[in-house]
Amino acid sequence: MNYRKGESGQVILILVVILLALLTTMGISFLYRMRLEQRAVSNYTDSVKAYYLAEAGIEKAIAQLRNDTNEYDDLYESWAIGFKEDLGEGNYNIYEDVENEESKNKIGIFDEAARINVNMAGEDSYNDGWTPYEINLGAIKALNEELSSEGIEAIITYRCGPDGAPGVKGVDDDGDNSILSSDGTDNDADGVVDEVDEGIDEPDEFCPHSPYGDDNPFDTLEEIRLIPGIGEATFEKIKNYLTIYSYDKNIDKQGKLRININKASPSKISQTLQEVGIPPDKADQIAVNIVDFRDEDDFPTEYRGKYGIEKTPYINEVMPHFTTSITAAAKEFAKGGVKFLMDKAKEKIKEKIREKIKEKVPKLEEEVERGISTKEKELEKEVEKIIKDLNEEDEEMTKFFRFLGEEIAWAEEAKPPAKPPKKPPIKVKIEAEWIELFNPYEVPCKVGGWQIKTSLGTRILGGEISSHGYKFIFNIVITFLGKTVGKEILGNNGDTVILKNKRRDTVDKVTYQSYGAPWSAFEKNDPRLREFVSILPGGSPGFRNWFWMPQVAEGKDKDDYSSFYVKNKPFANIGEIGFIHSGREWQTIKLGQGGDWQMLDRITVADSPEKPVEGRININTASVPVLEALPGIDSYLSRSIIRYGNSEKKPFNEIGEILEILLMTKSGSNGKDDDEDGYVDEADENEFVFRGLSNLITTRSNCFTLISRGEVIRGGKVVAEKKIKAVVDRGSSPLKIKYYRELRED
Repeated sequence: MNYRKGESGQVILILVVILLALLTTMGISFLYRMRLEQRAVSNYTDSVKAYYLAEAGIEKAIAQLRNDTNEYDDLYESWAIGFKEDLGEGNYNIYEDVENEESKNKIGIFDEAARINVNMAGEDSYNDGWTPYEINLGAIKALNEELSSEGIEAIITYRCGPDGAPGVKGVDDDGDNSILSSDGTDNDADGVVDEVDEGIDEPDEFCPHSPYGDDNPFDTLEEIRLIPGIGEATFEKIKNYLTIYSYDKNIDKQGKLRININKASPSKISQTLQEVGIPPDKADQIAVNIVDFRDEDDFPTEYRGKYGIEKTPYINEVMPHFTTSITAAAKEFAKGGVKFLMDKAKEKIKEKIREKIKEKVPKLEEEVERGISTKEKELEKEVEKIIKDLNEEDEEMTKFFRFLGEEIAWAEEAKPPAKPPKKPPIKVKIEAEWIELFNPYEVPCKVGGWQIKTSLGTRILGGEISSHGYKFIFNIVITFLGKTVGKEILGNNGDTVILKNKRRDTVDKVTYQSYGAPWSAFEKNDPRLREFVSILPGGSPGFRNWFWMPQVAEGKDKDDYSSFYVKNKPFANIGEIGFIHSGREWQTIKLGQGGDWQMLDRITVADSPEKPVEGRININTASVPVLEALPGIDSYLSRSIIRYGNSEKKPFNEIGEILEILLMTKSGSNGKDDDEDGYVDEADENEFVFRGLSNLITTRSNCFTLISRGEVIRGGKVVAEKKIKAVVDRGSSPLKIKYYRELRED
């Protein structure tokens, strides 16, 4: 077919146009794709920059924590306040703005010890204060509302594995059953103390880092969502109250390892107490009292002249010089013999006792009977001589002169009178002495084979002394006609009286100085003290001392024996040190406001102090719901704890400082017998709440969650953002990162 030239040119032009259009389209497409690639590269570059900025925030946060050398961790420190700094084209930020409060992953530095350790906490509240299992998971409102008690129990069952018991069910995994079955503590938190096999399947057998048997600790907090009933919504409500990382070291403010008061020697305890300002004399006494509080024997510990307090009797009263006398004609002696003298002596001394003491003392009168009766044979010999002299008529005058000796003036004259004078009456001097022992404890004490030692001799004891009962070591010395029947056991002017047990340990040792004053009894107030505090005519033999005043310090009233508590079992928690007698009248170690709570920072009951304790809560950083998970802490007290730190931005420097909060003593004034010892609102109940949480709290933390945001900003706009979450353990050396990942966008 033939085309005209014009038509052919048009076709070529159309083809060229089409080709150019295609090339233009391809070029535009290529340029667009290049633009997309450039933008993608730019976005990727910005994303990488944002990531590195977030990492820079993590590194700075780690540096802050590493350089934080305070003895406490508190929400007013720089690490807790956070920071935001520009770097290059953007910034890194560990400071949450107000507008981001609803963010699922808030940025900042978060103390893991401000949270409840889901691997360690329990399902109820107990007050032994032995282990973090006594921290109550049920205190978290969202958990309680969503799961109820059965659901919280499911958390514990999950971590214990298929057999439902810590460790291998029915096995003493950690080998402590023999100890826990007799340590006076409810170790398995079942409400029963020291039942058989208490150390088998107790909460302490659950060890997250080296689990026994089929135990299944939570490896991440997110794993808790596997518990039926805990969905995403519930998890978001509870995650900021829970952790799996918290632990505490048994070190004091100076970084020194604390001493175990269940095992430390008296010298080590005393040295430690002196380091916190306790005077040496007081520190020595407290040290031996601590040892005897924890051990199961009744043998007082001795250290540098101090003797520990056991459940033993004490020397309560000493009467060194109780005197009286009787007179009788020689014929009365001849007629009545020994029985006459004994009856006369008994009658007179009883009369004198009633006159001086003004109390009927049946036990003492029994001792008078017994004491004079023991002199019967010696008396017989002396009285028989008198009778023999009186009956020998032929030699009566000679015997009479010999009998009277130089006491009769006319015996020295050259000529005797024509008529012998009437024989003067015979004077008999009677001296009574006694040492009163008192057992202030709730159990009787056998004293067979015990000794009383003085400068004048030793007396062996026998029998037992009942609870709150008395025992006399009684002695009578009778002197007449230059003869003495009996031997004194107490010096009239002064002496030291020592009570020794069957092993010859010194149980008590007291000294008195009377300068020969008759009828004066030396008495104690607090029988545990090694000194007398009063001297009174007649004393109070066989009944409560006149100066018995427990109410001036520890006791509720005169019938309050609560301060005599001696556990004879290991300390369950460091708060129990408040039971220890301080060496002052009716005063145990005071742990309240203005007390000696500084010693608490230096002691522990951890069997291996080198081993960290998981799950303790930092009272400086914990929220109200977390504080209320601690035993004995209600909403009022939890808020008081937070206010104490907030009032002057003053943190708790050590756990004992929590006792400066007045409300901590609430159990001592609530009208209840909180510690179930038979006494209401006595002094030791002031420390009841603290005892229950003393092992469960701390003021310094080791593990922290860091959430850092990096932003790239261009033209005033955020063009790229990344978040990184890390969990760091600054307690390890070197610092350890336990968790690290990028977070997805909210």
